[in-house]
This record gives sequence, structure tokens and C-alpha cells, in this order.
Amino acid sequence: MAVGFFMGSVVATSQLFFLLCLIYIGYHNDHKHLNKPAKEETFMAFFSLIMCLLLGSFAAILGAHRSEILDKNLDPNLQQFSNEFSEPEDNAGGGAGRYEPPRAHA
Repeated sequence: MAVGFFMGSVVATSQLFFLLCLIYIGYHNDHKHLNKPAKEETFMAFFSLIMCLLLGSFAAILGAHRSEILDKNLDPNLQQFSNEFSEPEDNAGGGAGRYEPPRAHA
């Protein structure tokens, strides 16, 4: 599930950069009609298009190989996390060893 979510967010970011590319092209055309320099808009449109292509190709590669990422066999000797509470080795607190939360007085 996490790979699909990640892939979706990469595709959405790629589409965002494509939209930014189109917006900067529009700004470039507006500046050209007003006889103003449009060097920054041209650069940003090019940069946004490159980012769109890079993110889109990464999403395509990730989509093509996601079964290889998910099918990794886990080592059975790895220690799994447990929800059990383990007592500390050194009980220097002097209490019963367990935390008791304060009680509200009525």
C-alpha cells in the first residue's frame, strides 16, 4: 500500500510541474506582448518541464518494478517488534517496577 501511495504522490507532483510549465509559458507570452524581458519565465518553464519528465519517468520505472520491491523475502531470523512491555533490568526507582499514573481526586 505504501508503494502505491508513494507512486501516486510522485505522479501528482509530476503533473504539478507540468502545470507550472504551462503557467510559466503563459507568463512568457504575456511578457513578450508587453515588450518586457522574459528570460526568467523561459528558464522556469524549461526547468519545470525537465522536473515533470524526470518525476514521470521515475513513476513509470517504479510502477514497472513495484512487484520486485514488494516481493522481497524477509529474513526469518530478524527480531520482530512486539507490543509487550519488558521490565527494565535495573530497578533503581525503588518502586514496584511498574509505572502507575496519578489518580484524579474527586
